[in-house]
Amino acid sequence: MLLVVERRGHWRIATVSATIALALIALLAFAHRAEAAETVYWNNYSATPSTLGFSDISGSGGGTLNLAGISEFESPEGMAYDTVTNRLFVADDSGGDGRIVAVNLDGSGASVFTAPGAPVEGPEGITLDPVGRLIYWINTDAETISWARLDGSAGGLLNLTGAPPPDGFRLALDLVGGRVYWGEQLETGEGRIAYVNTNNTGGGILDISGATPPKFISAVAVDEVGRRIYWADGTLERIQSASLNGGGGTDVNVPNPPESAYGLNFDPSLGRLLWGNYVSGEEIKANQLGYGLLAGGGGAITVTSAQTYGVQDPVVIKSPAGTGLPAVTRNAKNRSALSCSQGTWGGDYPGGFTYQAPRTYAYQWTRNGTPLAGATAATFTAKSAGSYSCTVTAANQAGSAVQTSAATTVKATKVKLTTKKKGKGEPGDQVTFKVKAVNQGDLKPKSAKVCVKLPKASKADLKAPKCKKLGQLKGRAKKTVTIKVKVKPGADEGTDKLTFQVKGAAGKAAKSKIVVR
Repeated sequence: MLLVVERRGHWRIATVSATIALALIALLAFAHRAEAAETVYWNNYSATPSTLGFSDISGSGGGTLNLAGISEFESPEGMAYDTVTNRLFVADDSGGDGRIVAVNLDGSGASVFTAPGAPVEGPEGITLDPVGRLIYWINTDAETISWARLDGSAGGLLNLTGAPPPDGFRLALDLVGGRVYWGEQLETGEGRIAYVNTNNTGGGILDISGATPPKFISAVAVDEVGRRIYWADGTLERIQSASLNGGGGTDVNVPNPPESAYGLNFDPSLGRLLWGNYVSGEEIKANQLGYGLLAGGGGAITVTSAQTYGVQDPVVIKSPAGTGLPAVTRNAKNRSALSCSQGTWGGDYPGGFTYQAPRTYAYQWTRNGTPLAGATAATFTAKSAGSYSCTVTAANQAGSAVQTSAATTVKATKVKLTTKKKGKGEPGDQVTFKVKAVNQGDLKPKSAKVCVKLPKASKADLKAPKCKKLGQLKGRAKKTVTIKVKVKPGADEGTDKLTFQVKGAAGKAAKSKIVVR
């Protein structure tokens, strides 16, 4: 038996037949506590030609993306975003086999994405792995799933052993579990959730028992943090959910059920589901986007600043959110040379089509709270003592955020001298002293040297030598210099005092004496 589904102006026949990721998601669970700017993107399926719109999450401040570079954009069927390249990928099921379109969000236009070995045959549903740098889509004409490297260097087909031939509308990635999921419609009139492993070990059917049996699954999204999958049922006009481990199915109570939601967005940090209220052939002017909160409540968003004509596939980009302050470290060989880390920031939720990873980082060093002109690199060498911090500004398509490191104190040069307490010599001798100089500060002295100072009473018996240069005595470094003090030929027997002192830098002198025999 064939299930015949009315699909926006035409009839579609559906035949029935990670340790890095774990660490990333653990970080994301903490990431989004601070308020962030949000931009939502969608495709206008019913526009002629189809377009891509955007606005802020309130529905204002938006417009239409530039699609120059491609033609006949008529049937967008799924979108995903790549933070690294700042491109929105769209499965375009129009004309022949269809294509994967990559849209530059900097406004410079669009192009067709291809990868050797990755067929494009009626693409619907697209999802993206920002960690592994991979992209996946359903080939509805061939009932296969393609994968491709995001650099376009290679691609192929996933092993579907154990899974039904995919004919779903949308595809969602579970980055932690290493699976992609889609919705299937059975000839009995019920739907189910299928999956395939991204490591090419096959797939299967997810147990969604507990939820009302779905009828028409038009969209799926994965909660990588809560380990659940959500889907929209276009027939029952409801959102449903199940555990990614199987079972635990439930109907999600939202106050304004979706109307033909093709594409589903989920933000785990907010517990928010977001969808487009698709209406075939109509340009609706209000409540184009609906949302529901897992904690209860929800509402609708009226877009006033962009075209909304068959809204589907909402993708949300949020401005960065800091999760850990940048840290200042010192160079082991030069304590005045400082380095600033990026800090840690919330990443993307690719399974929920919500993205927040920074794209760029900018640095600003301060001394005693005052910004230093030109000090805008990740490294900085202090030239004067003070309290230094670095501020990191992380930015992406939606906005920016800042985090400032704890202060690091750079101490001025202070050279401490030590030597033996007493030397002995006869008239005409040279008494040798090994003088150890330790820089107790962090800065290098410019022209420090060790000199001998004789009190008036010692000048008749001793002759002070020339000063010895210390050279580049780096912070916390030490150096020993040899200084010879001459006992004059006519010196009297007795004890003469002398002081070794630092010139050219702050320091602590060392006192000694010479016993003339």
